Amino acid sequence: MLDHHLNIVCDDVWNRLDNSTQFGINQGEETLTDNLLLYLASQKLSNIKIIQTPKDKEKLKGTDWEWWIGNRKQGYLRYAVQAKKLDLKSGRYASLNHVVGKGSNAKPQHEILEAYAKANKAIPIYAFYNHLKHSEYPKSWNCPLPLDIPKFGCTVTPLKNVKTVLSKRGFRTFEKIHAFPETVPIRCLAVCPNIAFSNNTRNKMGEVPKVYENPWGWISEMGHLTSYEEMPSQFYDHELGLYPKRILLIETSECELNR
Repeated sequence: MLDHHLNIVCDDVWNRLDNSTQFGINQGEETLTDNLLLYLASQKLSNIKIIQTPKDKEKLKGTDWEWWIGNRKQGYLRYAVQAKKLDLKSGRYASLNHVVGKGSNAKPQHEILEAYAKANKAIPIYAFYNHLKHSEYPKSWNCPLPLDIPKFGCTVTPLKNVKTVLSKRGFRTFEKIHAFPETVPIRCLAVCPNIAFSNNTRNKMGEVPKVYENPWGWISEMGHLTSYEEMPSQFYDHELGLYPKRILLIETSECELNR
């Protein structure tokens, strides 16, 4: 059931971006993210919880999303997530090297993501919103399941891959980023046994992950908070002062992981 809803999410992003081109109505990263979360919330799934964090200090937002994925038996992995939309005309991620702030306070967005993930023991990843013309369709992908083009609508890759493409001229493209073996559809984070939870020391997302105990209790209280300072200090480094805009918690099923 979980993979069904995550498949719909990928398809929806793919189709929205297609329609945005046909009808000339732009779909920005935040709009796509909100629509994705709205769909998941509207399904009223018992294994998915979505929290909007306090808005008292917008400038302190450190990431677009924070994802907690796992189950009570095996534990949970924590992801710090930055979303980027493919420029449909150029086939590039034009804002991949986005700088936050001005003057001496300016800092590349990927460095902020890295600092946030390190301080809060999360896995830093990028989520990409995509659509391609038929002539540009890839002939393969990094998933053992049969190739399903609309599932490229929402994909993820670890920060290390983004840092690699930023260091090379002409690499900020759909083709280059999706050539990395770790770049996979978003659903893989929750339903692939090699990613959703692995007993190996190193997670496929390129990090040695911290495995957390069940966070459902304290996350359920987050929506009632009025200030970032009220967020639990054992999970958020208040000295760093960076926080996620939204939190998505997904409870995985052992039977899905073992299929």
